[in-house]
Parts: sequence; C-alpha cells; structure tokens
Amino acid sequence: MLGDAGMLIAEFNLSTPVLRDALAAAPEVTADLERTVEGETTRIEFFARGDDLTRFEDALGNDPSVEDIRILGEGPDFRFYRATLAREATRRTTYHAFAETGAHPVSARGDHTGWNFRVQFPDRAALARYRDSCRERDVSFTLHALYERADPRSEADEYGLAGDQGTV
Repeated sequence: MLGDAGMLIAEFNLSTPVLRDALAAAPEVTADLERTVEGETTRIEFFARGDDLTRFEDALGNDPSVEDIRILGEGPDFRFYRATLAREATRRTTYHAFAETGAHPVSARGDHTGWNFRVQFPDRAALARYRDSCRERDVSFTLHALYERADPRSEADEYGLAGDQGTV
C-alpha cells in the first residue's frame, strides 16, 4: 500500500479524437501537450515536431477535433500551436478527471498511434477513478507501467532508496 509519503506514477496510452486525423496524416510528427485550459471552451497548447510539419499543418486545418488554430511560435524543427477543442473532442477528453482525482500530468505525447501520458496520482484508487472516467467517455485506456516512489524529502538509505524501494 502506498503511504502518505509516496507517489504513484502511471504511464498509459489513451485513444482520444484529439489531433487524431492530423497525426495520422503525418506519422513522423509528434505533438507534446504543454497546457490545457478549460473554461467555456477547452484550449490546448502543444508543440509539433517532426520532418513533415507542412503535411501535419495541412491536416490540422481539416482535423474535426480542433478549431481556431493559431501558431504561437516556430523554429527550424517545431511549431507551437494553440487550438480550441471542438465540442465532441471536449466531451471525450479526460483532463477534468485529473483535478477530480488529485492527479498531476507530467507529460503527454501524441503520435499516429494515440496519446502517451505520464501522470502522478495520489494513490491506486485515484488511478482507478481516472480509468473509469475514460471508460465513461469511450476513451480506451491502456496502462503500460506503474511506479511507486517515496517522497524525496523522506529519509533515504545510502543508495537513495527509501522504504521498500530497495526490496526486490
């Protein structure tokens, strides 16, 4: 059982409609989600990186999951976008479930196969509630890895391992 001093890190894949068509059209491009802002609408800010950003951007204009797409910055190998999620895509997002479960996203990367997330959850029950929220929205959830780590502020042994981390 995870104690108060620990944290649970989950790595999982979600199949959501967000940017699905644009990423499918440019399989060599990845999208790194930087920020999600919920309000009357849900906006996302993300970096797109890869060899064929032109193809991705052309497909982005026809992707039904996003509207009002703006380029906020660009460099030789990336573009930084802000987009508003379309109503159907917003209905199928699970971002609000992070707040409801006390979870904190660490990273989210999308590609032509789906979205890979790394999220810190307070405990296994919160992870289960998040998974249930995905099912309610018809979003497939595939857990790849689960890590329990002690709070780095707690006492650690000579190898930097705390509690039962050193037990195999």
